[in-house]
Amino acid sequence: MIGPKLGAGREAEVFAWGRDAVVKLYRPGFRGHEAEAAALRHLEGHGVAPSLIQVVDHDRRRGLVLERLDGSNMLTLLQRQPWRLPNLARHLARAHLRIHAIEAPEDLPDLRDVLATRIHRAPMPSKLREFALRELSTLPRGDRLAHGDFHPGNLLVARDEVTVIDWVGATRGAPEADHARTLLLLRWADPLPGTPPLARGLMATGRSAFARAYAGYYRNGKSRPAMQLSSWLTVVVAARMSEGIEAEHRKLLSLLEAARRREGRGA
Repeated sequence: MIGPKLGAGREAEVFAWGRDAVVKLYRPGFRGHEAEAAALRHLEGHGVAPSLIQVVDHDRRRGLVLERLDGSNMLTLLQRQPWRLPNLARHLARAHLRIHAIEAPEDLPDLRDVLATRIHRAPMPSKLREFALRELSTLPRGDRLAHGDFHPGNLLVARDEVTVIDWVGATRGAPEADHARTLLLLRWADPLPGTPPLARGLMATGRSAFARAYAGYYRNGKSRPAMQLSSWLTVVVAARMSEGIEAEHRKLLSLLEAARRREGRGA
């Protein structure tokens, strides 16, 4: 049943699976299928993620057979149709709020534990690691569903409907942490390798406006203000350094240093 390759990432490759499905085959050694399958089973019927059809083994690799979806990813739409920025930012925020309204299944990893592990293995001066872990210790665990890598490249848009894909980083935790991760990605993440110079220029020009619009729609859609958002931003910046993206390293370090200085002035 396996067909042509449709895409590939660090952990998995996606292939056609018959006419109406795809199979996401995980590379040997990666176990993201466990969290992704748990999240997708829990999300069935919520209309925010593709349906999980079955879990399979193919060529000694674990795979998830998923509903095949139409549409373009939001990042591509932003690059091709920048005039749609406000509307797409609204869709991004609304989808994130829908996810955060859902209580997560208890078999998902705890978000605070995941962040602590990443901070411990991130390359940074010990004083910054201690600062980030101290900030993390003051923050709540939470019980909401968190995507873990929520950004325009992981949303498919078909007409005015959006579907969120790539749930390998799904966790159980505080929604503010997941929101902070998205703000980090929108504001400071380096474009993927191979992004054309023109697209990089457009992203640099529009990303600040898009981040502000998303943040505003998210804030206005919540029933209560986001709690301790600046502390969550500090923590997710520190955790991001564990991903080894050299182009971001200096910027992330400067953000952590600035946060540590602010704490010192407030002490």
